[in-house]
Amino acid sequence: MPKQDYFEKGQLTDLAYLVLASLTKPRHGYMIMQQIDHLTAGEISIGPASLYTTLKKLTDAGYIGLVSDEERKKTYHITHSGLENLEIEIKKRESLAYYGKAALKEFKEDTQ
Repeated sequence: MPKQDYFEKGQLTDLAYLVLASLTKPRHGYMIMQQIDHLTAGEISIGPASLYTTLKKLTDAGYIGLVSDEERKKTYHITHSGLENLEIEIKKRESLAYYGKAALKEFKEDTQ
């Protein structure tokens, strides 16, 4: 069975979500890794192989674009389409957190 391509369906993996969120300002690879570390207070770190695979997929999906390509430093920035998708993802993830909290609350109430 072929692996599902979430990007084609407009869905983001957690890693792609974080990379997209880190590109609200133009950044190159190392700066993206630092920004993800900052955004997650050090809870999530990303290696170069995962980062560049994700950057390629986000570029192919039209969610990010290449701003400059100087001396082996490619700088990326979120596109209009990427920003729209990020906003959709934020709402979806907020809803999922709400549903999870409601289910956990119900479980705790039933076990008391």
